[in-house]
Amino acid sequence: MVKKTFSDSIGRQTRKPAHALFAFSGIFFIWTLFGFTAETAKAFVDNNRLHSLEVNGYYDPARNYLDATARLRFAEPANERYLWLAAGLQLSSVSSDSLPVLHFKHDSGLLVVQNFGESELELRYSGRLAPDDNSVETNGKQDIRENQNQFDDYHILSYIKDFYPHPLFDFTPMKTNITIPRGWSCLGSGTLLAVQPDAAGNKYMFDSVEAKGMTLVCGRFRQIGLLESEIPIRLHGWPGFQYRNYFNEPEIERVLSFYSKYLGTLSVPELNVLFRRAGNFCGISYKGLIVLDVDASWPRLSNQSRKKIEQESLLLMAGAQNDLLAHEMAHQWWGGLVSWETAFDNWITEGLATYSTLAYLREWQGEKTYRKTLCRLRQKAKRYAKLGFPAVGFKLKLMHRDLKVYQALVYVKPALMLAALADKIGQVELWGRLRSILKNYRCRNVSTTEFLAMLSDGDANMLARLKEWIYGNGLPGGL
Repeated sequence: MVKKTFSDSIGRQTRKPAHALFAFSGIFFIWTLFGFTAETAKAFVDNNRLHSLEVNGYYDPARNYLDATARLRFAEPANERYLWLAAGLQLSSVSSDSLPVLHFKHDSGLLVVQNFGESELELRYSGRLAPDDNSVETNGKQDIRENQNQFDDYHILSYIKDFYPHPLFDFTPMKTNITIPRGWSCLGSGTLLAVQPDAAGNKYMFDSVEAKGMTLVCGRFRQIGLLESEIPIRLHGWPGFQYRNYFNEPEIERVLSFYSKYLGTLSVPELNVLFRRAGNFCGISYKGLIVLDVDASWPRLSNQSRKKIEQESLLLMAGAQNDLLAHEMAHQWWGGLVSWETAFDNWITEGLATYSTLAYLREWQGEKTYRKTLCRLRQKAKRYAKLGFPAVGFKLKLMHRDLKVYQALVYVKPALMLAALADKIGQVELWGRLRSILKNYRCRNVSTTEFLAMLSDGDANMLARLKEWIYGNGLPGGL
């Protein structure tokens, strides 16, 4: 029997208690190996910042095969570089072919390249990437879903999966030119400059003035709609997919308009949204690109069945579709414009996206529904509040192997803190402080220390209370 799930951009939450160990990028490996704290991890980031990055290559989705060249220009010269590249990809050359490369821990994708005081590297690499996984980890066993052919197939080349060599996740100007066979379509983070035919297929050329990594999505989809909103929204899906069974155009435009009003206009020429029929609700958001997986059986379920599935989610607010849309749209600001500095700080983007969804609920469904939702979220988060705190970040997944713990502490608890802050200083004032953070850290990573300092606006007592929420166990009563 196919299990129904309701989830967000990081993972899935099953109707039964789920215990999943999620794959990490090699970035977390080096922090663990060397015992890095948040402060030393930040210093490591500062010494490996990119000035720009360009990737040119060929990708065959049917074989999941990639052959590419990456040119990395660093902000400062150095004698060696720590780079991550997916373990399935093999280097064929590094600059002049004479620089030694150490596979420091190959299964993590970590490489050490001697750079001899240079600030530029060019690497050629190829190989098959790890296959996309359409299964769910449930109680340590894979739940391979029945009727896989009912789901739409796409291949996602995410910067988190290290499909190009990089030192660490940071905002930098990026260009990607990728050729894929004819019959496939491609979307990417950043701006699509052109599509040109060549002997091997079609070359897609993307440019991003400043983005935190580049991501490509390849599949047999096509454009199925266009919303002429303040920022044009192009809707994509597979032939025959009826996105109106899940979302309507006014709602999509309204979410974008709400965030633009209170957080500022996005600096992208258009926003691409890809819909995919899947086994549950989940999504992921990159600069200018949102991928929304929707439960293929949802339109056939009764209202009672839908309600039962939704109520078992830790993150339930307005409903599966609306929550997913609002959360992933919010990541265009919290993640797309400002992101976390280290893995210990990722509560910032997830907490802000969760709170933004709450604020949208308050605007369109009223104060009574908002307060009722806050109460429900607090009750659910309280169950896990003694098991850690938000500033542990990604490490919570390794510590507990329980998605609900991670969601309660990294998503919900920070959102509750921001709701309490709105009650203390007023919603208008809070929007103002959040806009200031977006302005001052635009296209930059921000640490927990920096974020809380700006959020408290020089109030030492307020800063101390905010730290209780982020660095402390338990669930504070308020601010």
